[in-house]
Amino acid sequence: MVKAIVDAVDVDLKTGTTLGFYSFGEERPNILIIAATDGGSATDVYASYLIMKHLEGLDRIDGSVTILPVANPLAFRLGVKVSPLDSKDLDSVFPGDEHGTITERTAWEIWRRASQADYIIHLKTGSQNCVSHVVAMHREYIHVRNVASQIALPFAIQCSGQRGTLTTEAAHEGIPIVSIEMRGDIDQVDSQAAVEVREAILNFMRLKDIISGDKMESSVTLTGRMQHINVESEGFFIPRIHLGEAVQMGTVIGTVQDKAEIVSPFDGVIVSLSRMNYVFEGDIVARVAPLMGNYRASEPIDTEEPVTPRRKW
Repeated sequence: MVKAIVDAVDVDLKTGTTLGFYSFGEERPNILIIAATDGGSATDVYASYLIMKHLEGLDRIDGSVTILPVANPLAFRLGVKVSPLDSKDLDSVFPGDEHGTITERTAWEIWRRASQADYIIHLKTGSQNCVSHVVAMHREYIHVRNVASQIALPFAIQCSGQRGTLTTEAAHEGIPIVSIEMRGDIDQVDSQAAVEVREAILNFMRLKDIISGDKMESSVTLTGRMQHINVESEGFFIPRIHLGEAVQMGTVIGTVQDKAEIVSPFDGVIVSLSRMNYVFEGDIVARVAPLMGNYRASEPIDTEEPVTPRRKW
């Protein structure tokens, strides 16, 4: 049985900010898996737990896997994205600062290990009902594209390249890194999504000969940057399509009941889609990933944190 070596790093004792790194194996290559960089992370924390349970049941590991199941303990406990102590988002301050605020010091401790890893997988829970997918700088870097194409999820989406995010900073440093965004809510676990992601990551480990088992060749569709679809009126949004469905410009994706049809202004694949709910003008109801053949750099692009227009009451 493989036993985890636990390294507890106290970033700030007063607030209980302690990072627990669980290491399985001691050899190369090393995979670093990070979860819960914010409070809306129940499903990705569960996915990391499932991976740890699997590794504990193995007889040997040819390489090493380091897992940080909760990267932002205070934000995770409070269910928030930014720290109430310094109003900073952890996934916007990498590589961090050893002498900075608590969030910057947390990022610095994570970066110390990230900079030594051979591969990094950043687990995230989507804010909207979505198809579990990879987000990575696959257009810019071959070392990133190679990893993205070996994660057995249907889509690998070009990330925005926003500076300060772990995905961007590590890629610029030459580290093969991907983020995986999965279904889930702030305080509820989507167990099916967690299992799907666990299997994709374990398969990646098998492809790298870190763990034994049958290898599954992955078939991943590379896409451009995510595009948002916003509503222009207030009311009950009713979706008319399904997640993962291909759409063309002008395809009706849903309606605001008794008011208007919502059409896609882009060609691509529906990666995330709101369930039926009450929406306000400017709300994002879907995100479309343009296929590479249809992607144009001049199109409006997604950012890591889209700014929704102020609601009109």
